[in-house]
Amino acid sequence: MATAELQLSELIEEEFLKCKICFELYKSPRILPCLHTYCEQCLEKLLEKGKGTICCPECRTEAHIQGRVSNIKTNFYIKGLLDLFESKRNKEAVCSVCQSCSDTLIQLPTLVRSFDTEDEYKINITGIANFENGDIVIADKDNSVVKQFRPNGKTVGNTSVSEECCPCSVTVCGDTIYFSSRAKLYKITVDSNIIQINNLRGSQTSYPIASYKGKYIAVSEGTLCTLSLYDSKGSLVDRVRPHGYCGGKFMFLAVNSREEFIVTDCVKKCIVVFTKTGEIINVCASTGSAKFVPFSVCVDQRDNIYAVESGRILQLSPNGEFQRVFVDFKDETFRPKLITADVFGHLIVTDKEGSVRVYKIKTFSIRMIE
Repeated sequence: MATAELQLSELIEEEFLKCKICFELYKSPRILPCLHTYCEQCLEKLLEKGKGTICCPECRTEAHIQGRVSNIKTNFYIKGLLDLFESKRNKEAVCSVCQSCSDTLIQLPTLVRSFDTEDEYKINITGIANFENGDIVIADKDNSVVKQFRPNGKTVGNTSVSEECCPCSVTVCGDTIYFSSRAKLYKITVDSNIIQINNLRGSQTSYPIASYKGKYIAVSEGTLCTLSLYDSKGSLVDRVRPHGYCGGKFMFLAVNSREEFIVTDCVKKCIVVFTKTGEIINVCASTGSAKFVPFSVCVDQRDNIYAVESGRILQLSPNGEFQRVFVDFKDETFRPKLITADVFGHLIVTDKEGSVRVYKIKTFSIRMIE
């Protein structure tokens, strides 16, 4: 009987008490006119302040907000359930180690969602990015398609691309999807048209790309060990090269909130962090193990760096210093290939075959009751 009650409790918590944006228990739950409920802070990130509207992530109904998000009605039914569950949890909370201590316990990263990007053909995921609303964008090179998904895995739409410009790396700049293909840069319009906006310099087989706050697209230029920055129309804005750095091959990249660049070098086998003026902040070439082969990288809202490396995901400080192994997949068939981070505190990971996993980035603590 106790087991059945526990299962029902977990089911209620998962299905009714967790926000479909951040996948955490609701914090100040607000109910939209379409009757979908989200955390107040999650809705703040979706508010188009110029229009004063919020597009519901689940049903896409547009809600007009009068003033601030805090003016949206509180879902008192959900709030009451949360209070009830919290009261029950406080009574039952006991440290699993000593049964009496009141120290704060740090939990491991949590897998909150997983899904497959279904396709009848064999696929090859070569790019991943996300919109500010949490939607996930994936480039499937072998099938020449760019796919868009909700954070819960629901397909939003697919944009077919001709074999002549099959997508490699992908990014979202503002509200527009951009992708690289061979030595060309393309964008996908709101009408799903494919427009080439520039020819990329050099003769690399692939050009990883990333974006910075909707202002420009940064292109990694391989053995040139440089980055070229292009605006939304494809005009060259700037070129960045770390001072005195040569002999490597730049691959995946990310740009943090301070407009610093994080790039993996597949020849020197390291992660380079440098400023827009070319000053090198740090070069991370080891985690203490004999082998270090970094691949895809991204940054979270606090500028922490995450990198795929030999079947695991590493976490580095904003300055590029190794901190810990975030997730290790050594005992699983899932092999991480590409990663991105959203504004809601999630790390999105995909393997080559299109399986996607969503992790909560920050660990959290629970103070136990004496």
